[in-house]
Amino acid sequence: MKTSILSFTVSLLLLFSSCQKNAAIGTSNISFKLKAGISPVNGAKIVWTTGTAGVSMAKIEAKKNDSTYVEFKTDTSLQINLFESVVITNIAIPIGNYGSVVFRTELKAINSKPTLFLDGNYTAGGVTEPISFEVATPLTIRSYQDNIIVTIANGSYTSLTTLGLITLTQDVTELDLKACIRTSGKILISTNSNVFVYNKMIANLAKPQVVEFK
Repeated sequence: MKTSILSFTVSLLLLFSSCQKNAAIGTSNISFKLKAGISPVNGAKIVWTTGTAGVSMAKIEAKKNDSTYVEFKTDTSLQINLFESVVITNIAIPIGNYGSVVFRTELKAINSKPTLFLDGNYTAGGVTEPISFEVATPLTIRSYQDNIIVTIANGSYTSLTTLGLITLTQDVTELDLKACIRTSGKILISTNSNVFVYNKMIANLAKPQVVEFK
């Protein structure tokens, strides 16, 4: 009889332990967002007013509990307005502590529209001209955070990466823009037009962008 009671007690303890472990295992939802920062007049005197991007994938890479490398990704095919806070996709992530976190957004041309497109105005010497920046090739936008903590099972979090339009042209001088070829009165910056400025802007896009996780 004592053996039966002991066996029953051990079974209950194992069941309780199993339930506790399962309760600790859960996932939360991260809303993945990408937008462009408000574009005040910067050193190059450019104000970007509209922008679009084609998103093909969103991914989170990290070390869970500072040891195991993990990644979570979602493929998509979405054309977004960069001047609106749009949810690209939702990524499920197990609860836990994550370090060395990389938020990665893969962009590409979708439905014959550019990978990334910005349109606005450039002002110099009291004269304002239209200007546009167009990327046709695939592009990766990255942002980094040292640590994030996901504690709530079935909870909701947001990851918002902001493209810094001020830093986009931080190495572009007034002399650069003055030297640009105009197409029908417009400064077009692309792989085929004003490439010397295009390369500077692509290099700035390769730099880490700002992310807010909450």
